Amino acid sequence: MSRLHALGLLLLAATATADDGTRAQLEQRIRLTARLIGDAGTGQRIVASGQARAVAHLDEGRLHQSLAEQALAAGDLASARREVDEALRHIGQARRLVPDAPAQQAAARARYTQQLATLDRLMQAWQAHGAPAAVAAPSAAPALAGDGDDRLAAMGLLATAQRLGDEGRFDDANQQLALAEQRLMAGMNRLLHQRTLDYTPRAGSPAEAFQAELARHEGLIELVPVAVAELKPRADALQLIERYSDTSRTLRQQAIARQQRGDTPQALADLHNAVLYVQRALAAAGVATPAPVEGTP
Repeated sequence: MSRLHALGLLLLAATATADDGTRAQLEQRIRLTARLIGDAGTGQRIVASGQARAVAHLDEGRLHQSLAEQALAAGDLASARREVDEALRHIGQARRLVPDAPAQQAAARARYTQQLATLDRLMQAWQAHGAPAAVAAPSAAPALAGDGDDRLAAMGLLATAQRLGDEGRFDDANQQLALAEQRLMAGMNRLLHQRTLDYTPRAGSPAEAFQAELARHEGLIELVPVAVAELKPRADALQLIERYSDTSRTLRQQAIARQQRGDTPQALADLHNAVLYVQRALAAAGVATPAPVEGTP
């Protein structure tokens, strides 16, 4: 066999391998698109919405998906790729026109939980920094009247938001939280004159610090399944999330056991680590959380 002939055979083999890889990827893409278009819940939601444009996009998506499958069977990979791209574009348009209400509700709930916790810390920081100043300098009270109004307004908005959250009306609750944040920041900026705020909850004893950190951990760990359901992380990220969450729960149980035996300082250290691991789980899911604060009061 000549060297030229051998080189030709190698090139043909390489081309065949590349074609096989391209076909396999295309087959997988077409299968996934078929699953997306054929999802009964999505189809029923779009049809029941009465959105004519959404229904038209769904029908177009099904047509292009069928054409993609036919082109793939005929070996026309270029046409198959073009048709499956069109199918994805149409189903994407249909889904955007008729959003998934449960997914939206989960996202709104996650935002509500995070924002409520943040505003609660802001309110505590305001009270911790503002109350002593008012007591130490009564003559300054008139100047702080506007801040008092902002605080009362923010408290009212927070109460309304919590009521709406309890009713499951998270979008409305988030609007109230946004208004509460505006009033809080306006008052705090006037009161503190741009001084740096410390939002870290303070406790009077290690036992109080343990209970505060335990509550913080419980709030964060509840966000993990919400984040997974909403953000749909990749398989490798899901493995990390599961491992970090399991480690966090183990450390939490260990901390509770130590605290019950009277070793509160070490229990608090274990609980700090438990919070760190649940934050890592949330980060792997795509959720940013404030870094944990080291040390005890």
